[in-house]
Amino acid sequence: MKLYKNSNGVWAGTQADARKYCGKGYSTVDVPTDKPNLLGFLNLNQVGSVASSPTLEEVRTGEPTKEAMSWFNWAMDCMCRGQWEDAKEMQRKGLELANDRTTTSDG
Repeated sequence: MKLYKNSNGVWAGTQADARKYCGKGYSTVDVPTDKPNLLGFLNLNQVGSVASSPTLEEVRTGEPTKEAMSWFNWAMDCMCRGQWEDAKEMQRKGLELANDRTTTSDG
């Protein structure tokens, strides 16, 4: 099986996706097809992972408060209306609240 990757760590499953996401700057990577080796490869190379971002990892480990979720919901409403700058600000506030909760609950 083949996957496609660029130098920035962006992975794609098809050549069409690789061209769309990476332009011409991608390389072909042979991937094992048996399940144990495939899972090992994907985990080792962090394919499809956002684990490199500690803020997202912290948010993922705990459940956001109702207040944080209200900011996320408001951001979604803004995105549906095409208000991108407002949506980014609402998401930032929601992430701050969710991050504050996860960092203070540890100790």
